Order: sequence, then C-alpha cells, then structure tokens
Amino acid sequence: MRKFNIRKVLDGLAGSSSSSSASSSSQQQLSATRENDIQETLQSEHFQLCKTVRHGFPYQPSALAFDPVQKILAIGTQTGALRLFGRPGVECYCQHDSGAAVIQLQFLINEGALVSALADDTLHLWNLRQKRPAILHSLKFNRERITFCHLPFQSKWLYVGTERGNIHIVNVESFTLSGYVIMWNKAIELSSKSHPGPVVHISDNPMDEGK
Repeated sequence: MRKFNIRKVLDGLAGSSSSSSASSSSQQQLSATRENDIQETLQSEHFQLCKTVRHGFPYQPSALAFDPVQKILAIGTQTGALRLFGRPGVECYCQHDSGAAVIQLQFLINEGALVSALADDTLHLWNLRQKRPAILHSLKFNRERITFCHLPFQSKWLYVGTERGNIHIVNVESFTLSGYVIMWNKAIELSSKSHPGPVVHISDNPMDEGK
C-alpha cells in the first residue's frame, strides 16, 4: 500500500488557492483600471468651435457701398466685419483687426478697390483684385475724428470730413495726407461767426465739376 503525506497535499491546495485568488484580484484591478480610463462625461477639450457657413444679411450693418460697374455690394458692420456680395452665390467675408465699427465705405469705381472708414478714426484701402481681399494701406487720424468721406468718380483725392468741421484731402494712390485742409471757417459764409459743427456730408457740385 502506497503512503502519501497529507501535509504536502494540504500545502498544494493552499498554494493553488492563493494563486487563483491573486489572479482574480489582479483581474479585478485591471477591470477597475479600464473603467477609470473610460470617461463617460464630455470635456471642453473634446470640442473645437468654428464657423462653417454664413447665411443671411450681416448682423448689425452700419455702412453700405455699391460698385455699379463691377456689380459688387459691400456691407460693413458694427463689429468691424466686411461682407462683399457679387453674383448670386458669390460672396466674401473679411474682418478688420481692430474690431471697430465701420462707419463708411467708398468704392473706387471699376478699379477693384475699396476704402473703409472705422469708428477708431482709421482709413483702410482694400485690394479686391485678388482671390482673398486684403488691406493695402492704412491711415490713422490722431487729432481729429472722422465723420464722413467722399471720393469723386475717377478721382485720386479722397475728401475726409471731421468732427471739427474741417475737410482733409487724402491721396488715394499713396494713401497719405496731401497737407491741404479746407478749414471750417473758410467753407462757410463770412457773416456766420459760430462753428457749424461736424461734417455730416460731402458731395460734388453739379454746377461746377471743379467743386
């Protein structure tokens, strides 16, 4: 009859039991780790907002201009945005870096250029003859506030009226001040001694092409 040691048998059973329990605990830890890795809630870094399409009339429009030859409509907004509309389905969006409101727009008729006047007293000359319109020149008024601009047809001189009632003349080709200023007291009747206020409008004299 074969003899066997009962202690060895019990030790073997205990060893197998401890190894199985260790394996079970490691599996539970792995499962818990996987559950911790899975984020069931959305975080802000999971999203990135961006505009994919613009539709409809621009929000808060503040200025409007039209080129009757090239059939381009330009609309400026109070947030410094610029929308250009051409043929149906053709449009372009631009943005002034300052974000200041656009107070006036002036086309250089049939020349593919546009002048924008902003509420921060800055003038910008846009080049529209390229795929993406861009600013060619900028001019900042430091001493007077811009209230109105006028560009006669096929003229290189831009007339800029200010809050003080004066009119400055800008060379559109170089986009610099000419140095010639029409002072408010020279543009009113001599009998009037009071200040007329800011320039609210400038236009050509239909009876005299030189005025």
